[in-house]
Amino acid sequence: MALAGLLEGNDPAEAFAQFQRIRQPNAHAIAAMALENYVEMRDSVADPRYLAKRELGARLAARAPGHFMARYRMVTFTDLPYAYALERGRTQDVLLEQLLRDSNDPASVDLDAAVATLEATLPPLPPLRHG
Repeated sequence: MALAGLLEGNDPAEAFAQFQRIRQPNAHAIAAMALENYVEMRDSVADPRYLAKRELGARLAARAPGHFMARYRMVTFTDLPYAYALERGRTQDVLLEQLLRDSNDPASVDLDAAVATLEATLPPLPPLRHG
């Protein structure tokens, strides 16, 4: 769709160059997330820290869906750009690390305080179209 719009009435070489400039950040993000997912599946699925972050992330997504969404969900079930999902996922991961800095037990995290920190730290997610 985007390429077709660029091709309409434009020099094809310029249209393809423009398309590459527009799409390149998302292409790089897809590649980075694919590698990170491979490492995650290979090394992390049995790691207590990873499991704690995942559980806390699920709790935050349930309590503050306008501010927290798992990166997998962003990529798979929304139309958010891949580059946005990559960066937002990394930022959310830093926040999860901070919230769990003293424990690997998500139940030990004060969820009300965690939601307040989340909302103060990260802007709301953009309006979503779910796929």
